Amino acid sequence: MKKQVLLSLILAGSMVAVSAQAEEQAQNSNANTSTVKVTDVQNKDEKKEDIDQEITNARMRSELGSKSQWSFKSSLGYSGGSIEKPFDSIRPNYRASASIESLTALSGNVGVNYRVSKGGNLSLGTGVVVMAPLEGDITKDFQDPRASRQGATQKRSQVSNPYIDYSHGYRAMGMQMISGITYTHYTEEDATDYYNLLGNVSLSQVVLADLGDSKWQGGVSVSYDKDLTKGDFNDGLRYDYGVGLFPFAEYAFNDTYSFRTVFGYFQFASYEGQNELIQLEPYQSMGVGISVTRDIYLYPNVQFTPKDLRSDRTNVALSANLNLF
Repeated sequence: MKKQVLLSLILAGSMVAVSAQAEEQAQNSNANTSTVKVTDVQNKDEKKEDIDQEITNARMRSELGSKSQWSFKSSLGYSGGSIEKPFDSIRPNYRASASIESLTALSGNVGVNYRVSKGGNLSLGTGVVVMAPLEGDITKDFQDPRASRQGATQKRSQVSNPYIDYSHGYRAMGMQMISGITYTHYTEEDATDYYNLLGNVSLSQVVLADLGDSKWQGGVSVSYDKDLTKGDFNDGLRYDYGVGLFPFAEYAFNDTYSFRTVFGYFQFASYEGQNELIQLEPYQSMGVGISVTRDIYLYPNVQFTPKDLRSDRTNVALSANLNLF
């Protein structure tokens, strides 16, 4: 009987030892093994390829276009009247003379955007313009209200000048950057028939830097463009090429609203037959940047020349970057 009891105790002890050893091995195995979900790996990879990690400025994001493979991309601007008569159809020419009038207009580019890479975008589209969009029926021509062209019939709208554009956003040296190249093919009659032009090639570079730990950012936009001709032009001066350097600054109130100002003080043009660059009248814009969504950015602003601050030469304007899908 004693032998049977002793044998039972030995067997029970062995089972407990085996169970404890198995539990210890399981714990060691769990300690050296981690569970990784496929979605976790995918999310990390996607974040690495997200251009928004490099380009954080709302306006620059909208200028690049949607992050979708295919999307609708447009950049439109409304050039309104003076601050005295913002909805008037006449827009004083603040870069020439208050007596030289122009028409208000809604103009810009509309097209399709293809996302080539994380920061690369290829766009195809065309230019559009609607003259005096707040004047009567925009589907019909209208009588030109300018004193110099009183009674003349003005064409209301036009779709012309198709373009192809490539832009690339990236971060370098701690700064946000966008490089771009555009070819515009002239189809507008004044450019093709009168000035005998073929198209225009333009290059651009935008650089933006944070100013310390403040909410201010400062940057510069550099541009160069050149007209391509089809033949000679013997009726005065014809534009050849232009260069521009546009410093700008922004102050972010929050993720939606910011103050923005652009200094158009260093813009030059060269005309055929002349061996010099002519500086255009300086201008400045000041307004509020509104990031409606990641892909929709609005900039209501006023534009004026710092040389002659007058209410009849200060104009209202609105620029918009609209990306859909």
